[in-house]
Amino acid sequence: MKPFDDKWLFEIAYENAPFAMGVYSLAEDRWLRVNPSFCRMLGYTEDELAKLSDRRITYPEDIALPCADPSLSRFEKRYVSKNGGIVWAAVGLSPLPAESAKSAALLVQAVDLTANKAREEQLLDSERKHRLITEASLDWISRHKPDELATMTYSSPICRTIFGYEPEEMVGQGALPLIHPDDLDRVVLFLEQNRNTEGDNVTFRFRCKNGDYVWLESTTRYTYDKDGNLNEIISISRDITERKKADQQLQESEQRYKSLFDHNPAAVYSMNLDGDYLTANKNLQKITGFTLEELIGMYWGPIVAPKDLPKTLHHFELAKQGFPQSYDLTLIHKDGHPVEINSTNIPIIVDNEVVGVYGITIDITERQRYLAQIEKLSSEYTLILNSVTEGIFGVDSSGNAMFINPAGAEMLGFVPEELIGKPYLGMLQNTFGTPAQQSADEQVIYRAIREGRPYRNKEAVFWRKDGSSFLADYHVTPLIDNGELRGAVVVFKDITGEKEIIRAKESAEKADQAKSEFLAIMSHEIRTPMNGIIGMADLLAETELSEEQQSYTDIILQSSYALLRILNEILDFSKIEAGKMVVNHEPFDVRSVLDQVVELFHPKAAERGIRLTYELDGGIPATLIGDEGILRQIIVNLVGNAIKFTEKDGHVSLSAKLEKMPGRSDAVLQFFVRDTGIGIPADKQSQLFQSFSQLHPTINRKYGGTGLGLAICKKLVELLGGAIGVDSQVNVGSTFHFVLPFELPSESPAPYSAPEKTQRSKPAPASSLVSGRDSGALSPPKFGPMKLLVADDNPVNRLLLITLLKKLGYEADYAENGAEALRAVRSDDYDMVFMDLQMPELDGFETTAAIRRLKGGASRPAIVAVTAFAQKEDMQMCLASGMNDFISKPVFAPEVERVLKIWSPHRMQDQT
Repeated sequence: MKPFDDKWLFEIAYENAPFAMGVYSLAEDRWLRVNPSFCRMLGYTEDELAKLSDRRITYPEDIALPCADPSLSRFEKRYVSKNGGIVWAAVGLSPLPAESAKSAALLVQAVDLTANKAREEQLLDSERKHRLITEASLDWISRHKPDELATMTYSSPICRTIFGYEPEEMVGQGALPLIHPDDLDRVVLFLEQNRNTEGDNVTFRFRCKNGDYVWLESTTRYTYDKDGNLNEIISISRDITERKKADQQLQESEQRYKSLFDHNPAAVYSMNLDGDYLTANKNLQKITGFTLEELIGMYWGPIVAPKDLPKTLHHFELAKQGFPQSYDLTLIHKDGHPVEINSTNIPIIVDNEVVGVYGITIDITERQRYLAQIEKLSSEYTLILNSVTEGIFGVDSSGNAMFINPAGAEMLGFVPEELIGKPYLGMLQNTFGTPAQQSADEQVIYRAIREGRPYRNKEAVFWRKDGSSFLADYHVTPLIDNGELRGAVVVFKDITGEKEIIRAKESAEKADQAKSEFLAIMSHEIRTPMNGIIGMADLLAETELSEEQQSYTDIILQSSYALLRILNEILDFSKIEAGKMVVNHEPFDVRSVLDQVVELFHPKAAERGIRLTYELDGGIPATLIGDEGILRQIIVNLVGNAIKFTEKDGHVSLSAKLEKMPGRSDAVLQFFVRDTGIGIPADKQSQLFQSFSQLHPTINRKYGGTGLGLAICKKLVELLGGAIGVDSQVNVGSTFHFVLPFELPSESPAPYSAPEKTQRSKPAPASSLVSGRDSGALSPPKFGPMKLLVADDNPVNRLLLITLLKKLGYEADYAENGAEALRAVRSDDYDMVFMDLQMPELDGFETTAAIRRLKGGASRPAIVAVTAFAQKEDMQMCLASGMNDFISKPVFAPEVERVLKIWSPHRMQDQT
């Protein structure tokens, strides 16, 4: 072989070629040979590729060999590498000489284009993003030549909205000629000064296509070529026309306010919350005689007449609380003379907070003088006096009656002719002689005439001609003309009936309060022995009993639970009647409420052979805002009733559907509780929702109950702003339905997360002062070792709780009152204290507060309230006082186990 044989050179080139080469058999549809570059490109070995057709390694949508179109000799395609990646390649095909069709083959050359394609795609993606930003931006993005007109070479599409131009119309126009002439010099100066800086902006007016101008706030950046020559100006501009209008309106408002302040005919001023003048116009100077320099920073108190200081302070305090006030008072002028004024105080509110008080004061001295004109008894005044229901009479400076209106004469038992020109004393009581014998109210009226000062009494005694009396509200106003006392006017009305109504109302409120207090006490007193009965019966039921003893025990428990249900219904009804039921507005899931109710009643329904189902409208929003607890109570009452009045093999169904969604912020739901029970006669259905109502004595005897369940449902539904009704047929069944409105959340609520509890390690054990321990063998403590203390003054309740704890593997110390409990905690380290609320010496709240002070606010011991007060507000009060948890009496073993599990220091350490 020659040193440079052509075949040998071809093999060298084939093996070392930097691009992929291969021979492909058209007849066998497979690779015959591939060079190393081909293998590296696709990750296969030559032997692996020799077993594959080109179609197996070609991307499904691209051209594969043998090529269907023989004219294709150069094309791009995608290969799938051995690891599944995509490889772009530029492919060239050359037919190889063949003796027959069976030996036909192609020489394939392929160049890897993957890196180039990736760069092209990145470039295209960058261009797409840039175009998207510029086209979607609400700001106008423009590019300009650095010529004297700032000719535009690009305009973002927002120019259609802002200026009315199409982008193509703006390209080629000069930007500077479109700037308002008054702003042009400032913009040119800005462009010159900011050529080498960034971040500053300029505002100016820019002409639209229709000739109007809009205000723009523009930021500019310059680009330079590699030689440092200015290449292009890029500008981002924002339409601030509305902001400019708002600023102008604010300026106009401030100017109007200043004009109103400075030129108001009344005295206008502002004060801080301490009553110091901050600003004032000249009219306040005119009314008070003090200069503005003296007034600013001065407290208003010294210029108010002493008699009006309490009243003025009262009205000022109400204004500070956000309630506008208007009232009359007397000022003392700087030179000493009084000035009668009417003052209006208006709270100054910033961000929902009162930060000061505005004052508007007018001089009413002249207006007061006009009251003296009443003595002229003009026809106009007579018409007014004869039409009002209040009594009005006037007296001169000597105390003689000048006039009395018909209403006043009738109240006093006189005819007007009997009084005119006679001393006013006779109008109130003919038997009075000297002033010393006059009533206190008559002496006040006499002083008003003598001294020229107004008086007011809201509960005075006035005397009639026949000697009888009545309760009156009166106001005495002296009549003064040019500083001379002319007499007085007395305006009065009979308020005897009003006082009786008020007394009756107060009496009813006291009776209602007494009822509420009685029910609260009754609840506590009944629950305390019930705790012992139910608890001990539960413990008894777990012992070895004969069948007869077990039957008796079950009867005790059933009767106790029935008594507890009756007590709860009466307390709920009383709370609703007293208007003390608080409605919460919190997010909740209505599906969860229905799930819980069905789960609650499923065992009872199954026990009675009743099929219990529920259905929920899929259109109901996942989250509603309302009172989940009240909704649950309504449904529980209705489902409980349905199961109670449905016989074996019957059916009770619960469903809810979306009635309507009036707006984006609210929704109306309709609920149905259907049963196949005994039904209700049509003539009895009107009694269903009445308090303590049973349709027939036989029903009460057979099914029991207080007759409050449906009454409570009706009141709760109405409390939530809804309505309830019933459709029923005797021996067919009943459908109770109610409609409730709910709010919708403004945005999707975050998932609920329970608050973390304070976690501390268990303190070292110490000896106890009082102990309830005995020597019995205990089961292992269920939630790890703990040192426990039971504080309760009732021995039965104390024994019950200690026994329940013992069944869970715990020996507990006990204390018989709050003082003993405090001493025990002071001398030993307890992990948990079960705290009764009503105990002698120190009650549960006082003891808890003392323990928290003693322990410096530490989380140990955990304090669990154990109380017969079982309402929601009782639980909230306990938690707010520093207790950690709450168990209501009667106490059940699952509740005791729950608090041990939650507050065990070992569990809390594990969580940590």
